[in-house]
Amino acid sequence: MWYKKNEQGRRVSTFYVMNSLTQIFGGALAYGVSFSKAHFASWRIFFLAIGVMTIIIGAMVGILLPDSPVKAKRFTDAEKVAALLRTKDNQSGTQNNHLKKDQIIETFKDPRVWLVCVCTMLSSIPNGGLSNFNSILLTTFGYTSREALIMSMPAGAVGVVCVLFVGWLSDKLHDRTSVMLVCTLPTILGAGLMIGLDPGGHPMNKAGLLVASFLTGTFGAAFMLMLAYNASNFAGHSKKVTTNALTLVCFAVGNILGTQTFQAKEAPGYISGKISIVATLSALCFVIMILRWMNLRLNKKNAATLAAMSEEERVDLKNKMAFADRSDKDNPFFVYTS
Repeated sequence: MWYKKNEQGRRVSTFYVMNSLTQIFGGALAYGVSFSKAHFASWRIFFLAIGVMTIIIGAMVGILLPDSPVKAKRFTDAEKVAALLRTKDNQSGTQNNHLKKDQIIETFKDPRVWLVCVCTMLSSIPNGGLSNFNSILLTTFGYTSREALIMSMPAGAVGVVCVLFVGWLSDKLHDRTSVMLVCTLPTILGAGLMIGLDPGGHPMNKAGLLVASFLTGTFGAAFMLMLAYNASNFAGHSKKVTTNALTLVCFAVGNILGTQTFQAKEAPGYISGKISIVATLSALCFVIMILRWMNLRLNKKNAATLAAMSEEERVDLKNKMAFADRSDKDNPFFVYTS
């Protein structure tokens, strides 16, 4: 409700890029804390520092960030209207404080929602593994624990560039799914190189393995684009919030499962963890293309419905539907972003 469809990829990327920046600054902070001689363990100091900052910033966001343009206190009434009108062509409705049973039921019956959940799960399993075991993997390549903390930072920099770039590219091309492949394929290559260059935990090429580790910093942008996909392809407030809730549940479950793919008994090679990255992200590419096909088919269906109307009927109905809080399936003017 804040941004046009061709702005949503960039807007989502500007907050999601903080995830990659955290890897950079978190690595530097962890490296500094590792020299601490305090009675507390260094990892406790690290988590206390991050936890306090998260609580403070979270409180600021809750207090200062309005839910919608209508609730923005610094906007005049005219500015609130203008903010809503600029997103009129989204045809995605406005915020509604009442949950609509029919939209919730439609959410659970929409196969695209479940495919989004599958995509989220498939992209989160590698995230759960790599975010928790990346430093350990670097030590298996021949780096010390402290060196591993520093060497994990460039992967975050790769993530920053990738997230911002694909957010911009997906808006420019009006395409979410194809661009997801752009950020997923390098990580598949990186995991494949880890398997080939480190068979059985015996590193054959230290520099090559480090580059492979850096390549794994790209896939996080796929989940960012999935959030942008949700924003661009589901309408009706109740349907959107239900879809986003399911997406975040699958994100959490996927991260939990990802930690189980790296087994201590397989150290130092962790072959199952590396294979799981290749397998899940390869499957993700397949499901992404199914989502693309479904959106293109829905656009053709809506185009046929509109073609059967007169010009006067289309203009009148379009104005009524713009802010009517109807689901995407109930609005023939809704255009799905592939």
